Amino acid sequence: MNPHAHLDDVMQTTCLFCGSVFRVTQQQLDQAHGKVRCGVCGEQFNALLTLENYRGEATHRIEPAAETAAKEEPARDNEDRSPEEPGTGPRSEATPEPEPAAPVSLQAAMYGDEAERRRNRQWLWGLGILGLLALLVVQVIYYLRYDLIAKPEYQQQVLNLCRVLPCDEQRFHSPQQFRLTERNVFTHPTRDQALIINGRFVNQAPFAQQPLRLRISLSDLQGNLIANRLFTPDEYLVDPGLRRIEPGKSVPFRLEIFDPDEKALTYEFDFVS
Repeated sequence: MNPHAHLDDVMQTTCLFCGSVFRVTQQQLDQAHGKVRCGVCGEQFNALLTLENYRGEATHRIEPAAETAAKEEPARDNEDRSPEEPGTGPRSEATPEPEPAAPVSLQAAMYGDEAERRRNRQWLWGLGILGLLALLVVQVIYYLRYDLIAKPEYQQQVLNLCRVLPCDEQRFHSPQQFRLTERNVFTHPTRDQALIINGRFVNQAPFAQQPLRLRISLSDLQGNLIANRLFTPDEYLVDPGLRRIEPGKSVPFRLEIFDPDEKALTYEFDFVS
């Protein structure tokens, strides 16, 4: 017996099936919630139903219920039984067995299956909201597709969307992705006060574009604008019949303009829609 256990800590209980009397402690009963297994007949019973003060001497060792369950040994029989008292059956040590408990969440313990169903509904609602947000983003991109296509950071998303939804590719344009790769300005060889401007530009967009208008600006040394003019594709393209410029294609152009005089020292080119 535990040397620190008092006599008052030891109680006895009687097996409801065979009448065997066992000694138990409050600690064993607390660990097993009152459920013990008879070491004589092997039946399990509630020790609290026949619990009473111990009437003999506490001479036998009392094992904690947790150690007994961990070892999974059969309940001790004759070697741990105390001598029979008159009018009672054989006296033995009780082996309390705690009931196995399945792990449950705090919500399930408090609210039962309803908590699990509520959590599942919350997951479904969350997925539904995410799906609606994704659909909203797709709708916004599709509605603004002809404006977003002009911005390089959105072009791939718009092109992917237009693979599954109808889009008018004739309306795709990105003026800033027409880049000049070559330009030359020199005096016209046969006409007075005239200049010839020629060069090449390339379509750097990932889609075909219609040729845009070309604006040429002339400025003086201080950056003051002297003159500018817009030219249509038919006026500046070497091939005036060109209607679509494929991605990466280099296109030549040529113009003849009036020479404003020596004040014009810089020339700027840009494409406008």
